[in-house]
Amino acid sequence: MALPVSPGPKSRDVAVRGWSGITVRTAWTLLAQGVKVRADVLADARAHAIRCIPASTPLPHAEDLAAQATRDFVLRARGRRPDDPWPQDVAMPLSPRWVRALERSTDAVGAALFRKHYGDNRPLARLESSLGVDRTHLEAARGGLREVIRRIGQADGLPFDTWPVERLDRVLVRLAAFASGPCPPALDVAEGAHREHVRNCPRCDRLARMVRAGILTIDDLLPPSIGARPTGSTTAIVLQFHPDARTMRPTLLGELDVPAHPLGDDLLLFDGAYAEAVKAAVHTAAEVAAPHRTQLRGAWLEGDGAWSAHGLLGPLTTQIDRAVQRQTWGTAERLGELPEPLPQPPAATGLWAGVGALAATGLVLLRLAWAATAGASPAPALQIDFATDRAGVWASFDAPDQDPVGVFVLDDELHLAAEADDAAGKASLAVGDGSFRAFGSKGVMVVHHTDAIDLSDILAEASGAEAPLQAAVDLVRQRHPRATVAWRHR
Repeated sequence: MALPVSPGPKSRDVAVRGWSGITVRTAWTLLAQGVKVRADVLADARAHAIRCIPASTPLPHAEDLAAQATRDFVLRARGRRPDDPWPQDVAMPLSPRWVRALERSTDAVGAALFRKHYGDNRPLARLESSLGVDRTHLEAARGGLREVIRRIGQADGLPFDTWPVERLDRVLVRLAAFASGPCPPALDVAEGAHREHVRNCPRCDRLARMVRAGILTIDDLLPPSIGARPTGSTTAIVLQFHPDARTMRPTLLGELDVPAHPLGDDLLLFDGAYAEAVKAAVHTAAEVAAPHRTQLRGAWLEGDGAWSAHGLLGPLTTQIDRAVQRQTWGTAERLGELPEPLPQPPAATGLWAGVGALAATGLVLLRLAWAATAGASPAPALQIDFATDRAGVWASFDAPDQDPVGVFVLDDELHLAAEADDAAGKASLAVGDGSFRAFGSKGVMVVHHTDAIDLSDILAEASGAEAPLQAAVDLVRQRHPRATVAWRHR
């Protein structure tokens, strides 16, 4: 005969023992914020709240923390920063004695106002008709509730008498939801039992109402056998744009092919798993000064949290602002020092005509050397960097002064920005520091060779192709295998 097996000890984690209460407060807060309580939204908001609640927190206080965390979750999912002017208030635990004091000190109108205005989030204009009480009487009743709170504060040595009415109203909202318990099983309440208890318990009253309305299901109220408290850590990248560069945030956002989460008007959040893609985009943005490196900074976060379709979850979210404010402008933590902007190409003026003439004179002398070394060795590797932005492709390169370099540029049509039949052909692309720069809205190709080569036939032949820049690349490689070719297509 098998011996009976006793159940394991009950968990002391409020995520387990208070699962239904936290679920109810999270769903209720979502509704108060105008959010439809879909299964995925509820799951993410609840996971965020539980991560922010210490395991040993008493349930009434855990529900308060869940409400605060849910409000912040909604704001961030909407791309806004949490804007609580008194975030420290939620750390103040409430006492059931305060609720009893309110019940003893108010008349029927005050009690209805406390339950429906502060508890159910109904505006006074709606209560005028539903309660049949004029606005003046309701305003007086609300003032009476605030005065009771002030007296409670004085009795307990709290500075409620100096608090503005908006701050007192937040305490009244918390008190209207306060349920000290103990409560019957959530399943019993959901099935309509314990009606007398439900009438006097905000937690169970809200549970029953949301189940009847189809907002919550029985499954929502039952904790999972394992994993009620989410675990694990994650990483995040936060970028901040200087006030002078905030209009450039949408441009950078449009260049990225990874999930990004705007926050406020100056932050972008990314999953740290996409660090390489973010680094490439940020460095390119700095190179084209959109924004300038001194108008951007970034921080790396790592800790308790997870990523979801609604953004970053968990207490790591509270570190965002402090982390990025510790960084200096021009630095993105883990993404390296941001580069200086690439120099702008100067206009082709008479100055460059003189430079070209000088180079052409030198070329006469150099052709003898080229003839002596013809067919010797391939051109040395071209030193070239490409940068791509929404406007197009920039090519910055360096080559020996005596070497001819050809540059194909693809805009609406393919054309030659520099010939390769003499060394002076690249003078129009000179930046002034010994390097060269070219731009094409759709692509750029640079051809480098120690010998003069004619690219005009290749241009004519490639221009009629469906992909003209690719065709030009293939033709150069076929006809001039010793040439070095580098290209980038947007």
